[in-house]
Amino acid sequence: MRLDQVLVLSLSVMLSSCSMIDSSHINSNHFVAEAREGIYLISTEECQLMYTSQVLHSDSPIKCDRLKKVVFPFSPLVNKASKTVDIPSEVDEQMSQMGTLVVLDVLAEEVLSLFNVLYQFQFPLKQAIPVEYFSEREKLNDHLNNSYAFDSRLMTNSTAWSEHAYGVAIDINPFQNPYIYIGDDPSALVIPKSAVGQYLNRAKYRPGKVTRSGMAEEVVIEFAKHGFIVWGGDWDRPVDYMHFQVGSRHFIDKLTSLPLASASALFNDYVIQINRCFDIAKDTLGFNDQELIRKFCVDTITTKFE
Repeated sequence: MRLDQVLVLSLSVMLSSCSMIDSSHINSNHFVAEAREGIYLISTEECQLMYTSQVLHSDSPIKCDRLKKVVFPFSPLVNKASKTVDIPSEVDEQMSQMGTLVVLDVLAEEVLSLFNVLYQFQFPLKQAIPVEYFSEREKLNDHLNNSYAFDSRLMTNSTAWSEHAYGVAIDINPFQNPYIYIGDDPSALVIPKSAVGQYLNRAKYRPGKVTRSGMAEEVVIEFAKHGFIVWGGDWDRPVDYMHFQVGSRHFIDKLTSLPLASASALFNDYVIQINRCFDIAKDTLGFNDQELIRKFCVDTITTKFE
């Protein structure tokens, strides 16, 4: 999708749910996604809400002027009797919902394209609501299964900024794709705790059990082809199945420090090179295994853009 084809609207000229409520009492029930998919500017009201909700801070590595809001349709993750059931092969249009992710500006077009592909694949999400719309009580809810991107916070168990603080990381369906840290004790930290006993086993198809949907393994290739080549499911410790991000911290620093036009050109070239690698690995090198192709291309592109 070309830039001139992307819908870019400022929320200041639209009905803003944020501007009609007291931001100190906001919760996810106040969130209303735009009716039309597209890329939107962050309004003054939304930016203020990020500060009020502690999603943005005075020392955050990027501010609202480098963020965009991506609105997209998605197939809802359906639950029945506390068990995830199969999504129909043909999803009723009335079932679709609209989700929102806040990302670094130069990523916005690829993120919109990515989630349109996931919608075409009928890959389901439980919900996708910007973090600033959740109350503190909601954030503590272990059953909160929200896909999100920007959150100016530190990495888990670290004093360094998370990639989410740069708007270059996306977490999807945390319940289906938990964060797991095995200590030296050995003790295990699983986030969310509700995933224990259900999604530590990563098989989609299991005899005698319902087929599971919404697991990250299904879409790792598509995330990579849209620039999100780092997947937390590849890590040794921690293992973070929900987490996708754009490249190394060095590459992220380039995207956030370069002038906007240069950063956009760099990221576009990055995505082109990734997809070219996938084509070459299959057609020229004769690789047939998609996971082998992904490994080869992630290693190649990471080295090239380091």
